[in-house]
Amino acid sequence: MTGTSLSWAPDSKGVRFLDSREGVGKLWLQPLAGGKPKQITNFSSDRIYSFDWSPDGKQLVVARGTSSSDIVLISNFR
Repeated sequence: MTGTSLSWAPDSKGVRFLDSREGVGKLWLQPLAGGKPKQITNFSSDRIYSFDWSPDGKQLVVARGTSSSDIVLISNFR
């Protein structure tokens, strides 16, 4: 599942997906029968960069962290 943000639920009755809002990543389950998605994780900070499930769907591994970037302005360079 590396590199994607979707996976089938073990019973094939739903799709698990990643949703990142305001820099916080959370995993959800959307039942194929319809209805509201169900939240799987409840992190209050950090992004989710990658996640994967054990073959039986009972264990989850998540790579989480923050991202930062710097901007440097160099002027009058000779």
